[in-house]
Formats: sequence, C-alpha cells, structure tokens
Amino acid sequence: MGRARLLAAMFMVSVGSVMFLTACNKAEAPEKDATATAWPAPAATQAAISVSAPRSGAEVTVPITVKGAASVFEGTVLIAVESADGSKTFCKTFTTAAEGAPGRGSFEAQIAFPPPSSSTDGRVRVFSESPKDGSVQNLVSVPVVISSEQPAIVIESPLCNAEVKSPVTVKGTASVFEAALVVVVKNSSGEEIGRSNILASEAAPVGGTFSEEVSFSLPGVGTQNGTIGAYSSSPRDGSIINVFSVPVTLAP
Repeated sequence: MGRARLLAAMFMVSVGSVMFLTACNKAEAPEKDATATAWPAPAATQAAISVSAPRSGAEVTVPITVKGAASVFEGTVLIAVESADGSKTFCKTFTTAAEGAPGRGSFEAQIAFPPPSSSTDGRVRVFSESPKDGSVQNLVSVPVVISSEQPAIVIESPLCNAEVKSPVTVKGTASVFEAALVVVVKNSSGEEIGRSNILASEAAPVGGTFSEEVSFSLPGVGTQNGTIGAYSSSPRDGSIINVFSVPVTLAP
C-alpha cells in the first residue's frame, strides 16, 4: 500500500508539472495580429484619360504639345484649347491613342493657332465622345496660361477647322533662314496631296509675311479631315523644323 501511494503521488506531480508548463507557454505566446489575414484594399479605378502635359497652371507656347494616356472607344482622343471661361475656342483637333479600349495607350499631339496678342488665361480640354450620341465623356480640363510668344512660322489663314477648297490661299508670318518655307496639304490619312515652296517677304532674324495659293487633289465627292502645315529646313542638316499645322476640312 505504501508503494502504491508513492506512485500515485509521483503521477499527480508529473501531471501538475505538464499543466503548469502548458499554461506558461500559452501565456508567453504572442497574440495573433487580427489584421494579418485581412484582404488588401481594392486599387483605385484609373481614369479613362490622363494628361501628363501640359501641367496645371503652366505657361504654354504655340504650338502646344499635349501628352497623356487613354482607354477610350477606338482610341480617339479630342483636344481643344479654349479661353479660361470657355467663351472662345482657339482650336480643336483629335489624335489616336496607341491602343483603344479596353486597352490603354499613350497619345501625343500638337495643336496650333495664331497666339494671342498678350498672355491669356486658358484651358486645355482633353476628352472622348460617346459612340452612341456624341456627348462629351471622360473630360480632363487643364488650366494654362497661353503665351503671346510668336513661333518662327504662323499660319493666320485658313483658321483652325475652316473648310477649304483647292486652290487654298495660305497666309501667315515667318522668321526663317533665307525666308524659305514649304506649305503642304495632307488628307485624312496623312498623305501629302498638295505642296508649294515659297519665300516670306523677309528672312530671319527680321521675318516677314507670306501668301500663297496651294492646289491639291482630293479624290471622291465628300469632305474629309485634313491639315495645312508649313515648315522650314535646318541650315545645318536640312531636317524639318518650325512645324506649324492646322486642322481643316477639305472639300472637293
């Protein structure tokens, strides 16, 4: 009986020790972080159009370069430069992003018009149009200051978005090497359909005026989008410089 009691006592001591150590381990174990298994917050939805240039509040010179990225129907991005209150549109054009929706592609375009006589508050509006009803969608409006600085070549006529027929009279100012410049007419595919090599009344650095009738050939009977541009050649390497191009509607 004495031996049995001794073994029972030893068993109880062993059980008590195990329970004590288990309790200690539970007390020392760190609590699990309640947020460790939480789902990450959903990413913010990216805007259909983003504009990287010009920056808000920047002073811009004509021609104005507009850059960004878009995910819009057929990749078509419209750009308009307006007065700050929207009462005047200096020019409106369009470009095509590198990829259409549902993809996303970059875009870059230049928009040109005769600069104002003094620096003017304005805005650059970049947007798409609804394929259903043509309403404005995905609008991004960037406030800017439009500089009065004159580029080397300015086409004063025809104005942006004017409808023109062949021959079209192109007028403007130029301050270029040896007064030499080229005027070109391009169709909606960007193909050259008319060209004239002309001289301004004076060469750089003074500069002068020019006026020239340019004939072009437009196949078909309907109107189409096109551009009338002017440029000069670099005296160093003959490369094209001082490009100024305005969007127009070409009529047969």
